[in-house]
Amino acid sequence: MLYVPKRLKSQLTLFYTPVAAELWHMLTVIFGISWKTPNSLKEAVESWSLGKVDRVIKKIWQMIPACIFWCLWTERNIRCIDGTSTPNCALKSKCLVNFFSWIKLSPIRMQSPFRFY
Repeated sequence: MLYVPKRLKSQLTLFYTPVAAELWHMLTVIFGISWKTPNSLKEAVESWSLGKVDRVIKKIWQMIPACIFWCLWTERNIRCIDGTSTPNCALKSKCLVNFFSWIKLSPIRMQSPFRFY
């Protein structure tokens, strides 16, 4: 389970947990890219937009922060509203499912052996 200290109950707390770092790592590993986990949301967005990635995967690359933020935000809402939490492995699975679903539903068509669907 994801531990959030009681004293850190702000709405952004979930973005600074070890599981958030795991989500960043999990999705960057898919692309074989080494990336330092950000210290702030601003740093994440700024450094992500500067990332040097192949033109073919640039649009997909840009979906990753939104996917991570969405997964963490929905988990935060579940915790605040329902008082329950999702196990880390299930949260990571949800994030992957969201990510691949977004790619599948996007107009992006990849012309490389690196295919998601």
